[in-house]
Amino acid sequence: MKLIEDIIIKEEDFTATMEGKILPFLNENFKEGYISSTDGLKLHYQFLVNPNEKAAIVISHGYCEFISKYAESIYYFYEMGYSVFMMEHRGHGFSGRLVEGFSKVHVRRFEDYVSDFNLFIENVVIPESLTEKLYLFAHSMGGGIGALYLEKYPNVFKKAVLSSPLIQLNIGSTHKFMFGLMCLLSYLPFLNKKYLPGHHDYNHTYKYPRCSMMSKPRYNYVFNEREHEPHYRTNGATFSWGREAFNVYKKILKNANLVKIPVILMQASQDTLVAPEGQEEFSKMAENCTLIRFEGSKHEIFNATDDIILEYYEKVFDFYK
Repeated sequence: MKLIEDIIIKEEDFTATMEGKILPFLNENFKEGYISSTDGLKLHYQFLVNPNEKAAIVISHGYCEFISKYAESIYYFYEMGYSVFMMEHRGHGFSGRLVEGFSKVHVRRFEDYVSDFNLFIENVVIPESLTEKLYLFAHSMGGGIGALYLEKYPNVFKKAVLSSPLIQLNIGSTHKFMFGLMCLLSYLPFLNKKYLPGHHDYNHTYKYPRCSMMSKPRYNYVFNEREHEPHYRTNGATFSWGREAFNVYKKILKNANLVKIPVILMQASQDTLVAPEGQEEFSKMAENCTLIRFEGSKHEIFNATDDIILEYYEKVFDFYK
């Protein structure tokens, strides 16, 4: 039986291992396709079936993310005996958009993400998996989507990992009244697809270390992916997305008691993007949820320092096992 400490990649080896081993393996073995959402968007997905599948892990990614950002995680999941399925949420990667260009992140309702995700699971994941035993791995915005999904479809997944989930948006110093006003204005047809104040098109800015990652090689990999592929250049939120992200915690916490399966919620102590209070309230309300806090980590715990990354994946795989 493989141990995660035997396959985890150290920061100093990351670039060479990614380019020389992981990406060639995934490019050779990934299967991909598109499904159509209920409102006609083409949703892009890829998957990797392990012939000795213990279970199928379904990944729900975060804001401004895409499949190849998860290449390292997908490789670990496969090496540890799991099949892996991932769809790019609407407005991300090679999936369809409701706005022009690749920079804006826009959604009419957060429930649209949940509907898309269920179509993917019913039409791709369940038919293609070997065991039909499904585990959820959801990060950030994808964690908010995942939480809503677990409440609406409580019997689909056997276990779930919510990593820095967007239960409650961290609005920082923005006054709640002003954010509430923004939410009201977002319903105006001429405004809902406009950028939120301070948001803008992708401009090729190198942001490390002012970012949610702690590992520079991992940041460089993702930055280069975005530089080379225009579809990966999601960068700023519309008024409509901001309203939905701000209001989603009310929807999630309203029905958190419906989540009965085992869940671990990974919390980062230095997270500036999502608020810990919402995560803590969710973990208390869900029937079988354990909150694990990673001291010293930024938002993307799986892109932190070597010691944090190892502890993170050890807990993930101990839980799934």
